[in-house]
Amino acid sequence: MKQRISIICAIVMMVLLVFGCGPKQLGTTGATHQVTDGTGTIVTVPTEPKRIVPIAASTEDIVLSLVDPSRVAAVGTVPNNVPDASAKVEKHVKASAESMLSVQPDLVLVPNWMSPDAIGEMRNMQIPVYVYKTPTTVEEAKSVIHEIADLLHASDASMIASMDADLKTVEELANKHSGERLLVAFYSQFGLTGGKGSTFDDMCNYLKVNNAAAQIGLGPFDNGTREDLIKSNPDIIFIPSVAYTSDGTTPATADQLYSDPALQGVKAIANRRVYLVDSSQVMSYSQFMTRAMVSMAQNIYSM
Repeated sequence: MKQRISIICAIVMMVLLVFGCGPKQLGTTGATHQVTDGTGTIVTVPTEPKRIVPIAASTEDIVLSLVDPSRVAAVGTVPNNVPDASAKVEKHVKASAESMLSVQPDLVLVPNWMSPDAIGEMRNMQIPVYVYKTPTTVEEAKSVIHEIADLLHASDASMIASMDADLKTVEELANKHSGERLLVAFYSQFGLTGGKGSTFDDMCNYLKVNNAAAQIGLGPFDNGTREDLIKSNPDIIFIPSVAYTSDGTTPATADQLYSDPALQGVKAIANRRVYLVDSSQVMSYSQFMTRAMVSMAQNIYSM
């Protein structure tokens, strides 16, 4: 009899090991499977997520271009590049466990620049969080799009095709220029930025221009001063629109740069080659980054 009880207990333990035990993840219904996210964490996700919450504007760009808005439980508050699709999502959340609990997500998608504490807090509340590695190049952005598409069981073919078409347009515009490479600066509310290893630096490779911030030794997270802008003496300056300036600071307008006495010796100022570029595109790492590149190429090679 004891031997029979021992056998039954062993069978029960095996079943628990195979099928799992413990608290069920919030919002998860139906079939699930395990995946390894960009941080190496094993995450249990729905096979067909229906209450997705994308965190960060670029994540929203990707998710709302892959699936119908009815599958998205909430979005954030920062402007993205898919306003029509976002308007169909009623709920808006912050990247916190308390905010997430209010919408009962079955999958939260976040970039790895998000606070580890916030991610840990959500996971402690049994919220299924998948963290992806933030891309810094166009090719890495394509990989992230494909990664998220696989996770959502969606096709990214049209998105990748659109990016490739943009890159072809950029190449065609750049190839028409026969002179020396122009020196281009990205000047935001933080100063001269977009140094070596940044997304803007990778864009410069496709645009076939030299990056002013990288040339004076700035890295991906460095911010140069107005003096650095004068020192680099770029042929062209790009300034972002004000979409992401919730802290109250805004980049100088073209007119302000043109009228600044200290900048009159800078080639971009003297030749009136300061251009505005859409923040939500140029600062994204979604498929819309190549849209910004087309816009910049048109400005660079318009003369």
